[in-house]
Amino acid sequence: MTIQPINDSALMGGAVQTSYDAARMNAESKSFQATLDELQRKAVSPSDDAAGYVPKNKMTAEEREAQKLREACQGFEAMFLSMMYKQMRATVPESELFGKKSNAIQIFEDMRDTELMNSVAKGGGIGIADMMYKQLTIKTR
Repeated sequence: MTIQPINDSALMGGAVQTSYDAARMNAESKSFQATLDELQRKAVSPSDDAAGYVPKNKMTAEEREAQKLREACQGFEAMFLSMMYKQMRATVPESELFGKKSNAIQIFEDMRDTELMNSVAKGGGIGIADMMYKQLTIKTR
């Protein structure tokens, strides 16, 4: 007695499986092509009102610079909070009740802590970003 491997066409019926795959691939390629065409149209004429592109929020150069400065200040605060949080975590003794932490768990905790501190900084943080922003935007007389 020989055992033959079962392939997908034996399970699904060859014509049904290939027609489904063909239809799915056709739909995906049309969707991809439409997205690509839209991006190319926007790249060619991003400020042309005749092409239909009208930015919702027209910002001046000064406002864009202020936004970049605000984001940089928030990034600094997030980095500072992340470093502080890692140092605080290092002071907590680890319990070996469940065994030692693997490298994967340590990497996961570091990534989780970093993202947590990024969200804290974006949500207002402890005020470092605001103080830095105010200090850096003071206009000298």
